[in-house]
Amino acid sequence: MSKPTEQRPPQVSLASGIVMFASVLVLITAWEQVASLGSLETQEAIDTFLAEPPFSSLGLDAAGTRELLRLSALVAAVGACATAILGWYVRKPDRSARLGLTIFAVPVFVAGIPSGGLAGAFVAAGAAMLWMMPSREWFATGKWTPPAPVTKPDPATRTSSGEAGPAPSVHPGPAQPPPAPRPFGTPQPSTAARPVPVPPGPPPSWQERQVLLRTRPGAMVAAFVLTVVMAGGLLALSLFWIALAGLSPDFLMGVLEQQQPELLDDGVTLQQVQGTVYAYAGAFVVWCAAALVFAGFAMARRDWARRALMITAAFSAGGCLVFVLNTVLVLIPAAAAVATVVCLRRIEVRRWFALEPR
Repeated sequence: MSKPTEQRPPQVSLASGIVMFASVLVLITAWEQVASLGSLETQEAIDTFLAEPPFSSLGLDAAGTRELLRLSALVAAVGACATAILGWYVRKPDRSARLGLTIFAVPVFVAGIPSGGLAGAFVAAGAAMLWMMPSREWFATGKWTPPAPVTKPDPATRTSSGEAGPAPSVHPGPAQPPPAPRPFGTPQPSTAARPVPVPPGPPPSWQERQVLLRTRPGAMVAAFVLTVVMAGGLLALSLFWIALAGLSPDFLMGVLEQQQPELLDDGVTLQQVQGTVYAYAGAFVVWCAAALVFAGFAMARRDWARRALMITAAFSAGGCLVFVLNTVLVLIPAAAAVATVVCLRRIEVRRWFALEPR
């Protein structure tokens, strides 16, 4: 078994980086939202938004909605400042910084939904990772136990029962006498002693193997959290657009008129818009659901699911980079997909999947 170490777990470093990066994105999106509240496009979008059910029954007016959006953006910005600072201090085993980060992550996630819901979700996910093993052990004791390396037993040292037996003792033989003189030009036989093979160390016992099987690596947990947050958020967003296209087509056409009015000038009909939304959103639903299924089976230590999740994340990162010129926000899922692939390729994750549950 591995010995406890005082070094920072990789899971804490990853969570700290996610929190600080996502907090900066929340600050940027909140500032953009406050700056654009007085624009004509935002006012028209608010009016269209309030005219559609079920929001028309809330009794809000345009001025009240703008103030509510401004207040939520300010709350998200203040909370993001706190989480960005505390995200640095959790790199030390400071339990008060972890508690403060968890408290501020809640308003960042809730208040940041109108301006940058995905970035706020990443802040909350990073805070949640600090309460999982091995981060929890490191914050509680200042030490954590890394996974033990897996050593394969030598077949020659196995007994008849299949278990590895004790290594046979090997003693060097007696020293050979010096060779007799030979005629000039006759090669002398080599007197160098042959190297004695050293058998590898004993494999982990059954109890140690069971402990390793139950202890998931931090990188595996991080990949699972990133997939759940990213794929779950995109899945919910896709379902929202499907419901919006079916229940509120007028609002959908209003959004299309603001974002891409040239399509309406070309004579695009409502049925064509609905069909396009159903096709793209349906594809996202299938893709995100598959990623969530692969992540769940990977947490259950299925190596095929780990490989499938890596392939899915790699294609997702490539697809996001294609649209990076249209919007910078696609860098968030692209970074999450790359981080997922990196986590699943770490050596402790591959060793955990290579363990034999015997």
